[in-house]
Amino acid sequence: MKTKPDKQLVQYCEALMVLSVFSATCFGVSNIFPICYELGKDASDTFIWFALVQGIKAYAMFFIAVLPYFLVRNVRNGSVFTSANQRILLAIGGSTVISGALINAIINCSPLEMPTDTSLLLIIIGLFIVLVSLMFKIGIRMQEEQDLTI
Repeated sequence: MKTKPDKQLVQYCEALMVLSVFSATCFGVSNIFPICYELGKDASDTFIWFALVQGIKAYAMFFIAVLPYFLVRNVRNGSVFTSANQRILLAIGGSTVISGALINAIINCSPLEMPTDTSLLLIIIGLFIVLVSLMFKIGIRMQEEQDLTI
């Protein structure tokens, strides 16, 4: 069902999405460039583990920051409770969980001692976003039932 969104709220969301994509890009660049520099200096076997974890973090930050833009674009067009938005939320949550699980697996397999706080936090946040997407799906069904009864 198409609804007219609040124009000012959508503009705030768009500005927030642009800021989050910019922040994620800066995060990725600020983590990847020093790693590339260190890779040239440090050719040890253990360095690749650290670089792999940082690369997955940078990819996850950028991917998770880009997907909400499409969600806000759909809302701007008036499509709020749609299955496309539910799938976008599910993709955000799933990619967050997968990134956290990959980072945790790499940390546990690596010979280095690295903290696992970030990976566990990514998994918890990702599961929460998946839960929100499932509640969104229930909301879509409820809205469809309400539209049919009217």
